[in-house]
Amino acid sequence: MLWKTLYMSVFFITFNDMSIRYFVALIASISILGCATAQEKKKTASSGKTYATLVSASMQRTLPGMRGSNPITNYTFILKWKSKQAPETFFWRGTNAWMSCGAKLYKPKNGNSKNELSLEHIKAGDDIQLTAIPGGKFPMPEEIQNTKGQAIFFKTATSGWRYLPVTKITKLKDLAMP
Repeated sequence: MLWKTLYMSVFFITFNDMSIRYFVALIASISILGCATAQEKKKTASSGKTYATLVSASMQRTLPGMRGSNPITNYTFILKWKSKQAPETFFWRGTNAWMSCGAKLYKPKNGNSKNELSLEHIKAGDDIQLTAIPGGKFPMPEEIQNTKGQAIFFKTATSGWRYLPVTKITKLKDLAMP
């Protein structure tokens, strides 16, 4: 109601006291201001359950042999890749961490993994072992900043950011360095 009254009063004042050029400038500035204050919908990462399944998640601390040094926590994840599209990148977002992940083909029969693998060679049905790499300087994309909780994030060539929530992490026995 207030807008309607304001608009009508501006309309009558404009035609009585201002030239048409000023009236058009006033209307243009109001419309530009209205467009500039419109909120853009925030992008968020989408679920990645159609691309991969989280099989297991584990963490293991390595206790340093020197006093005063901080322990190192290693995170490892096993995924079953379901998509025909190969992933481009993997990241782990923990409670206080944003880390890139290295990927290896995982062979569950003997528990060993092959050497690092190029992500473009991953195909549907592959078991992938991800290892979070601490100390990276990769910026967190805006879509991920709006996603809560611990999750593995990934992206394919044709998809936006996808995530797999990590609700349970198995804590393995601590390793003590000599």
